[in-house]
Amino acid sequence: MTPRPTFYGWFLLIVLAAIVGINFGFCFTGASVTNSSMAAEMGLSRSMLGLGFTAFVLMVGCSAPVSAKLVGRYGPRKTLAIGSLLVAVGAILLTMVVDSGWSYVAVYGGVVALGSGLGALIPAQACVTNWFVKRRSFGLAVVLAGSGVAGSIAAPLINQAIAWNGGDWRGGWYCVCIAAFVSGCLALLFVRDRPQDVGQQPDGEMVAVEVIDAQATIRAPDRVWTMSQAMRTPAYWLIGLAAVGETVPSSSVLAHGVPHLIDLGHRPEVAAGAISIFALSSVAGKLGAGYLCDRFDSRYMWALFILVLSAAVVMANLARDLKMMAVFAILLGLGAGGSLTCWHSTVAHYFGPRAFAKILGSQMPFTNAFAALGPFLTGVAYDRFGTYQSAFFVMAVMGAVLACLVLIAPPAEKHNHPHIRTA
Repeated sequence: MTPRPTFYGWFLLIVLAAIVGINFGFCFTGASVTNSSMAAEMGLSRSMLGLGFTAFVLMVGCSAPVSAKLVGRYGPRKTLAIGSLLVAVGAILLTMVVDSGWSYVAVYGGVVALGSGLGALIPAQACVTNWFVKRRSFGLAVVLAGSGVAGSIAAPLINQAIAWNGGDWRGGWYCVCIAAFVSGCLALLFVRDRPQDVGQQPDGEMVAVEVIDAQATIRAPDRVWTMSQAMRTPAYWLIGLAAVGETVPSSSVLAHGVPHLIDLGHRPEVAAGAISIFALSSVAGKLGAGYLCDRFDSRYMWALFILVLSAAVVMANLARDLKMMAVFAILLGLGAGGSLTCWHSTVAHYFGPRAFAKILGSQMPFTNAFAALGPFLTGVAYDRFGTYQSAFFVMAVMGAVLACLVLIAPPAEKHNHPHIRTA
């Protein structure tokens, strides 16, 4: 008997996780250390610091349709390589031309963010949906966990790179440039867009059989959704609104987390350590959500993780000692990581692999437009009131309310197969 070949998809998950980790984890989570150091050296206000993160989140969202278009035309592999190149170019530009708040916003929130948008989430996740069926949620979680693992490494590594560069924050971006070059090489050498490219089939793919009216019938394949069809369903909009409930708090608190903890009396290296705790906890949240979403309705899991995230935002104001800081960072990581996985998993369950990239790509500009305002408005609130307390409280309440919206959507099975009766 010919031995069954090793499924390439498992190795591919590791490669994609590394690429996402570099192009998103280093550029967003790691930037909370680099940009805070830069803002302190240049004397930037907290609102200007937050504006850079606002521009980053907004550009990542606005680039999503472009990323989806490139995936459809050239495939995930080439799209990831293009994004990696842009991240490397943006990192070098940050070290060469940034000498003011507005140049920081333009380069970090423009070039680096565009590279992160093209070189991370959508093409990597689209590749996963091509390779996995039965373990799709877990596969999505593994790839998303890459940003958490990379973030836990990026914060202390970038802090050390700044120290090696004589305390100059530009050392952090030199580090990101090298990592982005490695990411591009990984994409070109090891990413394969579809299992058919290496003579394999999606893991777990099979013809589903279910009993309806006491007769065994072959279940119809999942519906292939067009954009116009998807946008006419309540589920599309409810999912998008629920995503706002998780992207706004996570982006805002992460952008201001280091200066907030320093304000509470923690040393800079301790505050950077909290970012590492957050990143590692997000890995647990992502993997846990992937496991749960493969076994339970992803809508309920998503609402649960958004509520955990809201609780973390409340805890941010109480993180005055090491114990409470650790609780805050752990809850923030679990909530943010789990919520992100549940969002992508819910889209995949509702609209299927062939429509995944374009559906998620169409939602991200909408959700990120709201999320992008968070870091800036949080900075404005601090500059006016001298504290983050009111801004964090508002975000916690908003997240809890929006978490309930996804529960209104019909079950994914009924959404894709309206002829099937559900209990």
